[in-house]
Amino acid sequence: MHNTAKGSGRKAMLAGALVLALPLGFMGGCSHGTKQSPPPPSNNIPEAGPGDGGTPPATDDTDLAVVRFNTDGTLDTRFGTNGIATVDLGAGIAISRDTLWSMDKDASNRLVLFGGRKSDPNRADLDYVVTRLTANGTPDTSFATNGIHTLNVSNLSDQARNGYVQPDGKIMAAGYLSQPTGVGAQAANRILLHRLDDSGKLDPSFGSKGVVNSAPFKSSDPDNVEWGMAEAYAAGYQSGSYVTTGYGRTAPSGTVDLVSFRYTSAGRLDPSWGTNGAYVLNLTGADDRGRDLSILKDDRVFMVGSATPAPSNIDALAVMLQPNGQPDTGFAPQGYKTYDFGRADEAFFDAAISPDGAWVAAAGYSAASATDSDAALLVRSTAGTAEFSGVVSLSETGNNRFWSIAFNPASTQVYAAGFITENGDSHFAVARYNTDGTLDTTFGTNGIAKLNIVTAGTLETARAVTVQSDGKIVVAGIIEKR
Repeated sequence: MHNTAKGSGRKAMLAGALVLALPLGFMGGCSHGTKQSPPPPSNNIPEAGPGDGGTPPATDDTDLAVVRFNTDGTLDTRFGTNGIATVDLGAGIAISRDTLWSMDKDASNRLVLFGGRKSDPNRADLDYVVTRLTANGTPDTSFATNGIHTLNVSNLSDQARNGYVQPDGKIMAAGYLSQPTGVGAQAANRILLHRLDDSGKLDPSFGSKGVVNSAPFKSSDPDNVEWGMAEAYAAGYQSGSYVTTGYGRTAPSGTVDLVSFRYTSAGRLDPSWGTNGAYVLNLTGADDRGRDLSILKDDRVFMVGSATPAPSNIDALAVMLQPNGQPDTGFAPQGYKTYDFGRADEAFFDAAISPDGAWVAAAGYSAASATDSDAALLVRSTAGTAEFSGVVSLSETGNNRFWSIAFNPASTQVYAAGFITENGDSHFAVARYNTDGTLDTTFGTNGIAKLNIVTAGTLETARAVTVQSDGKIVVAGIIEKR
């Protein structure tokens, strides 16, 4: 763990007009850790169940796939069709394929998916999609339009990131909006938040017609169009307000910093958050990024992502903020920790908090290259009395990463989901861990369950995991169209 960085190097200058609306088009409503990482399992992990036996990909397009595992790690064939539910959002290719970023369940165990799809055949950009399935994996046609809500802001690219279901049943979706050419020195992305009611309709009490399109670093000088950018990878629910994490910069170009803002329940920026309305983490003048967050029961904010404490050395990052956006020095001297697992590119991409509030966890990867990476895990008590961090490779030889993490509601065990690539073929993978970082070998095969949905698929990966009230594990991601 490195802890020698400069801390918050910049102060945010918030503009007077903080929430901007565009015309809308929409359908429907301390180190490696003192412990050794558990030994990597063999590559020979049997599949969780029959599925469809693995189907060759038909095109370069992708669909969303949702699978459910029983509590022992076997495939639950009563979910969807033989354990798999597929959601086709439309035709696409390359960067305009169907995407999935996160998933949450509501009080009825219905599954809400957050992703994107190509807008229409004549445009290359993406629209933000929120879709809902029943608890058993069938489309919930009572939600929005035939189960799908689509957000299109002025024919711009609406980039989906993390979302969740609030305690009151409303749905918050975070992301960013790519601005048209000519705004600033480059495409100056803006924070995009939108809130839906339980039926899938935009909530008009939030922002402008349910949408916040926000440029927190915009200059108050109308003649200054060089004003930087900001993105929201997640927006956590903090006592009725929304705290974001992501990355951005005050300058029109250059490196990015981890940035966090707070919005009121009505969608207005809160100038009391952090310093001058923002928390900004800039370690050494290189790129630092926020990827996800969890709100603790005492309203502290646990953020994860990546940081660059030294040239060509990207480490996984964890940040703890006090309820007002100031660094929590009880977590670390400057409120953050970097984790060096020995490779050049490392990050945590998802965060979770245990139901009792006693533990937080993060999942990610440690990579030498795009095809040479291993899953990484962090589990820490919120009191700071215990912590595991380290590489927890799912394979001795195959490329593998985690993208998502969730706690078991009945215990303090965690599920981490991602992919394993074996012989050029990627599989969904989910593993169950104890809080000390050891695998629970009663789950799946030696603690890991995997499923190959599309044979010879290189894009197949689980991006989200949640646990339903009966303890069954739902994993969602993308697959090549079958």
